[in-house]
Amino acid sequence: MKTAIYCRVSTEEQATEGFSIHAQKDKLTKYASINDWDIVDYYVDDGISGKNLTERPEVSRLIEDVKKGRIKNVLIYKLDRLTRSVKDLIYLIELFDKNNCTFNSQTEKIDTSNAVGRMFVKIIGIFAEFERENLAERVTFGYEQKTKEGNYTNCNGVFGYDYLVGIGKLKVNKNEALYVKKIYNWYLEGESMLKIAKKLKDLNVPTKRGGHWNQSTIYSILTNPLYIGNVRYGVGRKNGFEVSGKNITPIINENLFNNVSNLMKKRKKFHNKKYSSDDTYYFRVLRCSLCGGKYHARQQLQSGKKYITYQCNGHNNNSCNAPGFSHIKIENVFINYLENIRDLEFDKSILKKEKDNTDNNTLELQEQIDKLNNKKKDMTELFSIDEIDYDTFKEVKSVIDSKLEVLNNELNKINKYSNEEDLTNEEIIKEVIVNLKNNFIHLNNHEKKMFLERFVKEIKVRKESNYVIIDEVIF
Repeated sequence: MKTAIYCRVSTEEQATEGFSIHAQKDKLTKYASINDWDIVDYYVDDGISGKNLTERPEVSRLIEDVKKGRIKNVLIYKLDRLTRSVKDLIYLIELFDKNNCTFNSQTEKIDTSNAVGRMFVKIIGIFAEFERENLAERVTFGYEQKTKEGNYTNCNGVFGYDYLVGIGKLKVNKNEALYVKKIYNWYLEGESMLKIAKKLKDLNVPTKRGGHWNQSTIYSILTNPLYIGNVRYGVGRKNGFEVSGKNITPIINENLFNNVSNLMKKRKKFHNKKYSSDDTYYFRVLRCSLCGGKYHARQQLQSGKKYITYQCNGHNNNSCNAPGFSHIKIENVFINYLENIRDLEFDKSILKKEKDNTDNNTLELQEQIDKLNNKKKDMTELFSIDEIDYDTFKEVKSVIDSKLEVLNNELNKINKYSNEEDLTNEEIIKEVIVNLKNNFIHLNNHEKKMFLERFVKEIKVRKESNYVIIDEVIF
């Protein structure tokens, strides 16, 4: 096992406690030899305090070699040789674990390759979580108090303003402020958020952080009271509040802001549903023939009637020009497509395939959920070591939590329907498959949704002029 030996001593310790570099190296070299470990290198910080990591060059070199995979085991004489800070110890142990590197202390008998050592790491993890939660609470309280005092706390700035680093104040960006006013006026003139985003893209107006203009970006601008000189905290939460800001120059007047807010409320009843229902059963299998992207469904109520349309996701961020189309059109085209394919012969193996697909979907969803939970844990770690600010942490956590809610709902649906008889009974499946078109049109919306999700992988589609064209259906 490729082993790194780390030694450290301060001048005072060497004189009084006998922890000389020579003594440590000798003991650790013999210990490594007994365990048949291959010593890659010695990392020695001579005459340096163990209070922190940043001022010890050999620790920095050790960390880099662990990250590069040169080292798979770190050996020290005593824990306090490596660090005397619980926070630094937590960081190092998690770093070693992430890079598949074990950690050993000769005198404390800590060895993360065995059960006792791993138990130690878990105990350290408990302290880590406790420290992070305490830090998060302290930082949250600090940001809340600063906002109550009228201070702006997002050091990343916002479109229309530049954040003055070191001063902690906002300065109006004249060019961006001009477009903030235009966005508000365009919306009042009847432009949709999507059209405003496209207009800004066509005008080559850069976003604040170099991303794409989209509906969510426009929405955040239209709903941000910062443009009338106010600051807010905890948007959407019960304890959220808004107060007058300190030294913040307004870009628009309150009358314009309130007019836009009132118009948004009036339009709200026509807003689209964010996620699918049984009535939007095509959106999970539709794929854009132009860009290969997925589609999302929109539902609107007009004059008491429900209208459903599908739109390529790339259209929203202006990366694809594929036009949208109605649910009725894709329904008619899909049924016509079924008329022109040979009826499928029933094979009992389809039952196993259907079960396998359900199991695979369950596993995929669980993997996505686990990845998001790990990402949230990583973001918490970055926040705890001050790599990201609180607003960034809060924003990313909110997005992750929203995605987790959707994925968990989908997982619950699969688990629920896997016990139902809809399209899982052999005779029902046989009847549908053998005469696909004639039977599909007689299924209700929920049954069509279940059929498409379980038996159709992709429907590659595009729209030319006023016609929807299916290029391929992959069963």
